[in-house]
Amino acid sequence: MPKYKIADVIFETEHIYDYVPKEIKGYLYTENAPAELTINLRQEDIDFEKNLAPDIEDKFLESIALYRKLCDYILLNKQGLIFHCSAIAVGSNAYLFTAPSGTGKSTHAKLWRNLLGDRAVMINDDKPIIRYIDGDFYVYGTPWDGKHHLSTNARAKIKGICRIAQAKDNKIVPITPSEMLITVLTQTALPKDEKQATELFNLIDKLLGTVKLYHLDCNISEDTAKLSYNTMTGDNL
Repeated sequence: MPKYKIADVIFETEHIYDYVPKEIKGYLYTENAPAELTINLRQEDIDFEKNLAPDIEDKFLESIALYRKLCDYILLNKQGLIFHCSAIAVGSNAYLFTAPSGTGKSTHAKLWRNLLGDRAVMINDDKPIIRYIDGDFYVYGTPWDGKHHLSTNARAKIKGICRIAQAKDNKIVPITPSEMLITVLTQTALPKDEKQATELFNLIDKLLGTVKLYHLDCNISEDTAKLSYNTMTGDNL
């Protein structure tokens, strides 16, 4: 059975549709370490996802079920969580832009890529995984990467998280963990299981206390990318 490695978790999967191995083929693991997890995907898993998204084809729902099961395992065993954001790396550091869908986080990440060229690497444009490892938080690419399919099978240490809002004028300010909390809670998956919920809230508390946090009012000009880049990185373009 093929092995895959996502967020430093080596796993195997039993699935129904051929779409799953095609989607995660970029994360195929070919070294000798054993899988620590086998994810069995069954029709009841697809049916669960169908209740949430009835208009999506079963083969795509099976992929969502895989992501959910993997993230449940990572939450309970690897101090990791889902975070809906655009994650971009410059060197070894990552910068995360988050906002409700349609607000402009992908557009802002694209402005960074236009500004920085090859220096900027798109870790994931939609659903990366964040893990807490030895006192630092890291963001990992995943194959669940949004409508533009922008991702890299890589990880980077998170240096900053920026909440985005559309505005006529550009302005970025540091914010407190309490000011960022609701945003993070609305951009992750909230479990119903009490043990998972406790793990998630503890992890979010660590994240907000470890990483620098910002709010950015922005338009879609190059100036807004320069402003956020200079502020979040400490560099000066």
